[in-house]
Amino acid sequence: MKRLIIATALLAILAAPAMAQRKPYSVMSDSEKAEAKASEAVDKQYRNTMDRTRKDGAEAPVDPWANMRNPTPSPDAAKKKN
Repeated sequence: MKRLIIATALLAILAAPAMAQRKPYSVMSDSEKAEAKASEAVDKQYRNTMDRTRKDGAEAPVDPWANMRNPTPSPDAAKKKN
């Protein structure tokens, strides 16, 4: 009995590396894989669009209150008043 247990343990130890080289079992079906790929494509398009809008918006800052403020006098106008 002792030999049987030792032999079984030895075979298990030797078989472990061989089992580790197997391809992993995929639980996803083909339709789920297609949905995942489509979802990744949509996410990639979204990220690209967001990157483009961030770059465009950062180039020209907008001041919506610019026409409500008093215009700042130029330095030449200040010298003429004195």
